[in-house]
Amino acid sequence: MISLRGVLLAFLIVILIIGGLWLYSGVWPPLVVIESSSMQHSNTRSFIGVIDTGDLVVLKQETAFSNIRTYLESVPDGYSTYGELGDVVIYRPYGSYSRTPIIHRALCEVVYNASGGGFDVPSLTSVPSDMWEIRGGEKTWYNIHGALVLNGIGHNQVEVRLNFTIMLSNFANSHITPHGGLITLGDNNQGIVDQSSLGSVCWQPIQEDWLNGLARGEIPWFGLIKLYLNGQASQVPIPQNSVTNLLISLGLIIGIPITIDATVIILESRGIDAGAWLRKKLRLPPKRVKASKEQEPPVSSATKERTTTKSSDQKGKPKSGNQGGKSTSRKKSQQKGKGKR
Repeated sequence: MISLRGVLLAFLIVILIIGGLWLYSGVWPPLVVIESSSMQHSNTRSFIGVIDTGDLVVLKQETAFSNIRTYLESVPDGYSTYGELGDVVIYRPYGSYSRTPIIHRALCEVVYNASGGGFDVPSLTSVPSDMWEIRGGEKTWYNIHGALVLNGIGHNQVEVRLNFTIMLSNFANSHITPHGGLITLGDNNQGIVDQSSLGSVCWQPIQEDWLNGLARGEIPWFGLIKLYLNGQASQVPIPQNSVTNLLISLGLIIGIPITIDATVIILESRGIDAGAWLRKKLRLPPKRVKASKEQEPPVSSATKERTTTKSSDQKGKPKSGNQGGKSTSRKKSQQKGKGKR
């Protein structure tokens, strides 16, 4: 009974947690499993607070650029998430639901300049001048046709190049009207943005309706269970300490309830109320003990003595009722018979 109650309680807790995450997230499922190493800050070691392979990341629904802080926008005040400046977004490449969503950092927003035929990068106005340069054109933040080069980006301080010449050529060759959007970058991708070429993850800037949302929160290591079950674990570099930490966490989750149940059973078998101290602290009533049918309440010696005496007195008295009446009638009949003789 204790085990069944524990299982039901654990099931209820899981349902409440998932339900709470769903309400917070606004989308289903509220958690995404990280299936690649593109956001790791090391290929040999994972860190809490950094998105590593096998982590579970909480998704918060968001489709408005105005609520997203990019890397360049965060330079002045140092706003950061997951170990680096700016927000991390989850998007569907080209808006397709058939493609695997990508979780990468929003580097900057670009706006297509229809009158000039280039791209504007408004956030360049808020970063130091030595942090960026234009190759193949004048150093301005608007109507850029050449390559924008950003220096000292990310945890590994790499150079990032946004080649707008190639991007405009790709739009023309694909017969798609140029548009702006977010430029995205994986923290571990050595400065190569998702929009680098036609063969990249998503060569077009990310539009608002392509977004699934923002990454908010992390449950480290537990996504490894899915990767091992579907065979993906052998295809991606998984830091060894992630595997070790997962095994330790599973051991604690499984072992602690079993240890508590075993301790309670042992103490109660020795007549010790394991919950008495806790009930006393919480000012709860004492634990009720149900009396079984086989176990009768204790009887005092005085009560036993009175019961025995009463029983003895009743044995010496003649029985009353019909039996006694019949005996008296027989005696009277015998006496009458004697008188007639």
